[in-house]
Amino acid sequence: MTAANLPASSESPAVPTDSRIAGVFAVSILLAALAAAYAVVSARDLVYDGSFYLLGIATHRSFQLFEPGRVSVQILQQCLAVLGARLGIHDLWTLGCLFALGASGWPIILTASCWFVVPSTQRIWLAGPLLNLVVAIPATSFIGIGEGVIASCLLWLAFLLVSFRMESAPGAVMAITVTLVCAFSHESAVPCLVLIAFLAISRAHESKILEHTASFCVAAIATAGACYELFWIVFPRSAIERSDFLVSLLGGFLGTPHAPNLPALASLAAVAALPFVLSRDGKLRAATITTYFALLAVTILLLVALPGELIAPSRFFAARGLPVGLTTLLAIAFFLMKRRGLSPAQFANGPTLAILFSLAVFQPLAQAIMTENWNIYVSSIRGLVSVREGAILHSEAMHAIDPDGTRFRRELLESWSVEPLSIVLAHEGHVAAILLPASNARWIPYRNPASLPRAPGLDWSGFGEPVPR
Repeated sequence: MTAANLPASSESPAVPTDSRIAGVFAVSILLAALAAAYAVVSARDLVYDGSFYLLGIATHRSFQLFEPGRVSVQILQQCLAVLGARLGIHDLWTLGCLFALGASGWPIILTASCWFVVPSTQRIWLAGPLLNLVVAIPATSFIGIGEGVIASCLLWLAFLLVSFRMESAPGAVMAITVTLVCAFSHESAVPCLVLIAFLAISRAHESKILEHTASFCVAAIATAGACYELFWIVFPRSAIERSDFLVSLLGGFLGTPHAPNLPALASLAAVAALPFVLSRDGKLRAATITTYFALLAVTILLLVALPGELIAPSRFFAARGLPVGLTTLLAIAFFLMKRRGLSPAQFANGPTLAILFSLAVFQPLAQAIMTENWNIYVSSIRGLVSVREGAILHSEAMHAIDPDGTRFRRELLESWSVEPLSIVLAHEGHVAAILLPASNARWIPYRNPASLPRAPGLDWSGFGEPVPR
């Protein structure tokens, strides 16, 4: 297959494709950073496991590394909160914002770093991390502790470093370092690590001594990392992790008509539109773009009007391995294109970039709407625990916080994670009440008063009622 066989734009753009993809990439980074900043000041990454991790960090002033296959990513997520705790910050909300800065900030930093890795004459290869940022990451980013988000960004950085920067000493060191971090990033990274190893080996035989040596180091580290992660897939930390791993890749991340994952559906619609915007039929391209723009506009309006029903937190939890999976597929495609002397520029016509740009605008807007609803939910919990004492039963919490029975609040209130979150939200650390999850929650973090966290920022003197189980 040659470049002449690939779809091409119907016109010769005045602006080179590399410049246009670079522009979309820059705008996407800026908008994603703004949405992440709003999530950080709202401590949104305390959702689900985040608040439990934070209480462990505050109590022990150390990392909470529960997943041996995701050590490097968990360190990145938690490092700022751990540093804050060791510097004497006891306020849990402040530590929560630091935790959110790690969880939501690293994806932006790592993706933006790809700009400096790709040569200025080959900006088109930024399409890989760009697609990860606007297509894959939004489908899973609401769950906070989802390690796949950061892992996917690390894998793109390693792939591009090995592809473009191995000929210099600084580039070789960075490629080795990032590959080492990737080796302990996520179980789903196994295929991509194998690809990085193969890419490094393919460069070694036609390079100078520095690149030759660095390539073999990268290949050895990536291969060892793939074996390490494969071990944790076959022999997981607990039996439930095996099914969770499969769900994270193959589960219903798109949701159902009653529980949709709207960012994932918007991404899927963008992918479905590509064959039409690559057509030589100008009317078909225009109709496709118009239809897609209208679809995104309607989705935003529905999110604003019915957030309680259309934001389903469990769908983001099901999608947590998706960024790594999509990264692997795209990296393989990019590797094959480079080997054949092809370029993503063949697919980056004006209509395609218009679809990507619209998605880059839609996804941060959707994230901001979700953050706003998180803020309202947090405010409700904070208000309830400030006026009650002792353990608050799940039925009472549902009646007080979610009288309308919205999906968004119901899913969060039923989860085991509502208990640690209610502790984090105690007024000035004075715990007088905690919320209990639903009786069918599959795991309860604090089963008796002795197991409650004793962080320096918590005062339990006003909590005298035992925790019923």
